[in-house]
Amino acid sequence: MLFNNHAREVAEAFFTITNIPIKSFRLDGNQISSIGYNRKLEGIFEDYNIFEKAMLEVKREEKKTLYMVFGPEEIYYLACSICPKNIHRGIFIIGPCSNYKNNDLRVPYKPLSTKSYLVSLIRIIWKECPNKHLQVLEENKIYSLHIKKAIDYIDARYADNITLSNVSSYLNINKSYFCSLFKKETGKTFTEFLNEKRIEKSKELLAQEGLSILDIALMVGFNNQNYYNIIFKKIANKTPLEFRQSVGF
Repeated sequence: MLFNNHAREVAEAFFTITNIPIKSFRLDGNQISSIGYNRKLEGIFEDYNIFEKAMLEVKREEKKTLYMVFGPEEIYYLACSICPKNIHRGIFIIGPCSNYKNNDLRVPYKPLSTKSYLVSLIRIIWKECPNKHLQVLEENKIYSLHIKKAIDYIDARYADNITLSNVSSYLNINKSYFCSLFKKETGKTFTEFLNEKRIEKSKELLAQEGLSILDIALMVGFNNQNYYNIIFKKIANKTPLEFRQSVGF
């Protein structure tokens, strides 16, 4: 939730500065924010499958920093990762923009030569917006590249059904070696680390009204409420209900 809020803040600041519409999405297709869009622009976005086309580009070459998608009548969109260091957290889709001043759709005129500057602006806003809550690593802790990437992966996809095999495959390293390295550097097993991440995220949701405990369990990656209750009690020394009551609900 906090990450989504930060993504919204960055998008709102970008639109205020540029007047270019912008959306943000998780990689599973769930929309985080949409700013500057009207019914006409929404229709173009949907009719031309802009998100789906952007994701094809991301999957084709994950390590790029900028992706381009074209719509009708010479308009284009730019896509980039929300988090500069972790594409798995989701993407911003900037646009529509036009390479021509007098375009029939009356979308903002931004020559293609400005595309890298627009993404650079997103990065500047990202750094300048308050984001203390986005720190994944302890300030005094330095991890190896593999473990840093693993933690980024977990932080981005904790709500999915991720496994040890998923992460070791993503890192392209032996599963046994990864287990040993992860335990050595973090002091926790992969499962312990993942469960702690899920419980911390669920605490943010428990502090809100309108969500059942079952809904929250499913939202943070647990398959059933009973197992969630057991893990929550083990880590937080309270049941989810007791924690919710302690914060005023």
